[in-house]
Amino acid sequence: MKSSLLSITILLGACVTPGDEAGDELGQAQQESTSLNGTSLNGTSLNGTSLNGTSLTGTAISATSTTGPPLSGSGVVGSTWNGTASNGTTIKLRIDTALQGTGTNADLWFYGVSYQTATGWSPLCGLDTANVPIKAVTVAGKWSATAADTAYYSSSSTSFTFACRAKTIAKCVELGYKTFQGRTTQLTSCVRLLRGDYCGSGTAYTVDGTLLNLYDNVGVQADTQVWSPEAEWTPTGARCINSNNNARYNLQAGADPKCVGKLKTTTCGTTFANGAILIDELPQ
Repeated sequence: MKSSLLSITILLGACVTPGDEAGDELGQAQQESTSLNGTSLNGTSLNGTSLNGTSLTGTAISATSTTGPPLSGSGVVGSTWNGTASNGTTIKLRIDTALQGTGTNADLWFYGVSYQTATGWSPLCGLDTANVPIKAVTVAGKWSATAADTAYYSSSSTSFTFACRAKTIAKCVELGYKTFQGRTTQLTSCVRLLRGDYCGSGTAYTVDGTLLNLYDNVGVQADTQVWSPEAEWTPTGARCINSNNNARYNLQAGADPKCVGKLKTTTCGTTFANGAILIDELPQ
């Protein structure tokens, strides 16, 4: 196996129950997207706990590829990696399995990744309801694990992210917002949208499993529903919020996002002409 050195970012998805606090943005479980051309079950979880590390072995690694994700193919199965957790702890990682996507996601590969513990190896992204390890997809660039970090995503020629499936980042990639296809702006806008991060502050204002319809300014996802527009989205959060409808932040108790007052308009969600990247709608 070809040896390679590369700084990577790996985000863990914690396994918790739906009853956990919605504010646990970097660990809360999230329902699977329906993937029905724009319709998605959104949730609060970004992805998990951040790890930063350097690869020990690997093949076909390119964080700036314009033709595919940073990792492709089954050649990396069996490779081991060193990661450094956000608290400075060094963790050994291992890629156990590889599965190629299908249909419009045939250009993606999903990997089963484990991390080493004192008693053996545990799945990096946790287990699904059938007790099967959840796989991860690789995405160029990295996200901050700090909720207060308003930037969240940063592109990188030397770093990439393992995004756990059924969490926000991976959902947006599987909806078609792939960095190697020039859809980074749509990807980062989608992450803000699904989490209900209206102010771009890193705080999620949504309830897991709320059904919504989303579509974009480049036609990757089309508008398939006659629903009520909620907001227009950019990589920094909501560009505006439609004041004629109830927004998702009304579904949970607590204070409204501080930015809401200045974002409300009666025409929000009607056009991309004013700078929106994605628009979402809620059932009437």
